[in-house]
Amino acid sequence: MPAGRGTECEPCYWTALLSKRVAINLNGLSAILGEAFKAFSLWLLERSGPHKAALSINGHYLFFRELEVTWGSVPSYELLLDHFGAAKLRRAENPMRWLAESGHVHVSAASREHHTEKRRIDAVLAELEDGWSRQLLTDYYAVLSSRVSRQGADLRSVRLALRAATNFLKSARLADEVRPGMKAVEAFWRGSPGQIAAVTGFIGYLNRTYGLQLEAKPDKRWLQKAKKAKAERELVSLLRNQDQGDFEVRWITKALHYFHDLPRISRKALVYSAERFDNTDGFSVEHGTSRLWVPAASSFRSSQALMKS
Repeated sequence: MPAGRGTECEPCYWTALLSKRVAINLNGLSAILGEAFKAFSLWLLERSGPHKAALSINGHYLFFRELEVTWGSVPSYELLLDHFGAAKLRRAENPMRWLAESGHVHVSAASREHHTEKRRIDAVLAELEDGWSRQLLTDYYAVLSSRVSRQGADLRSVRLALRAATNFLKSARLADEVRPGMKAVEAFWRGSPGQIAAVTGFIGYLNRTYGLQLEAKPDKRWLQKAKKAKAERELVSLLRNQDQGDFEVRWITKALHYFHDLPRISRKALVYSAERFDNTDGFSVEHGTSRLWVPAASSFRSSQALMKS
């Protein structure tokens, strides 16, 4: 028996404390939710043990109290999602697990994904500050939403389309009532070549709605040139920020993208060694069954300096 416990063992102490705290918390719940809370506390006791259950029960009570104040009973899973949000429900893991196991709610993965995407879409819609750009985006969202209602699109594709449109409007910086021109489109293409496909829907919408004649996509040669220019800008930017300890690995991954048109590869999976080639410092990198070579940062800097001189 631990010192100070008298005739009461450790599990008995925590079990009694759990019962005491449950009894106190019942004063804030109606009969319906009170019975649910008591059943949950017994489930928690069996699942977590008396110590953890006693320490955490007051925190779990706050979740049940919220149900009491908002509905006075256990609502549907969809109502819980609307009120708490998917992230907060994940934090209420034990109460939600008990509600599901006891049959009080029927958890729907599809509903959870739908709600999560809707929250993300709302966040994207709230990003734009000026009224004209916000109106353009909101009107575009209305068109996309009608497609969802006709089951012609899902919310994830809507979010991706809105993300590209938002980034484009931020880049364009339109004055009030001004329609974007090709210069704004090409500037966005150059800055975000990876979003060219995603923004085509918005450009098409602007053409149809405002009688514009914007090109929806650049030709392949222009696109390759833009991607190359962006990759070079990233290398130059990286040269100005060499303080982080993993600079060498970051340099090699971006150099592979610039010199060999490789997509972003995992830094953890990178296998390389220092190797001079044609009297130039660099790295030999294993890529599948091939070995690729990229110059070191110092070599690239020297070549940039020669090109400017």
